[in-house]
Amino acid sequence: MRDFLLTLSVLPDVLAVCRLDPTATIPDWAIGEGFFSVTRTADELSIVCREAHVPGDVVCERGWRVLKLHGPFDFGQVGILVSVVSPLAEAGIAIFVISTYDTDYVLVKAAQLESAVAALTRSGHAVEAARDSEVIAVKCAWRLPDDARIHAAFDAEVVEYDERQDRWLVRLTGVRSTDAPAEARALVEAQAGKWAYVPSEARRLGLTLLLKYETLTGRIRFFYAADPRERR
Repeated sequence: MRDFLLTLSVLPDVLAVCRLDPTATIPDWAIGEGFFSVTRTADELSIVCREAHVPGDVVCERGWRVLKLHGPFDFGQVGILVSVVSPLAEAGIAIFVISTYDTDYVLVKAAQLESAVAALTRSGHAVEAARDSEVIAVKCAWRLPDDARIHAAFDAEVVEYDERQDRWLVRLTGVRSTDAPAEARALVEAQAGKWAYVPSEARRLGLTLLLKYETLTGRIRFFYAADPRERR
């Protein structure tokens, strides 16, 4: 039994820990939506932010998940963080810690998240699962056979990052908006529930994906009826 039995929660964000030159300007992508932390020292500019925001040429370690300690904690309390990192160390789980005024955030690699939760639970801590998956907007545009162009924005659940091709697998959960005419609206709405890969640049900058009309009809595969990872 440890001195502190805490409640922690798993945040939905997947983060990257980045290293820039110590004299570098803090980039816009570092301070976007979601969790981020920026630290400048004489040796480096260290940035922790959503993995999807980080350009492909930045030196970084991707694939971190966040365990938030439920604070706030008084600065005079001793042993709070130790009560969390000790069972993780005993389980052989590497960590990265960020402390704020109110509390601490312990980062573990996504592949070790399940083991980290198990180790903390065995030590008496309570760990709450991520309350919501990350949901983004996926914007698309198609050129119709008569040369008109239609647009749609989908709500999409982020599933997984494909590092080899710098893209994200998402599952479309619904149509947020569309200007499609009646003859094409049914095709747009039929994509809800399907899966698609979104380039990191499009996700990070909110760009509209320019697609051929045949992706709506299924003649060109872009939207998948089932999880495409099952085809690997």
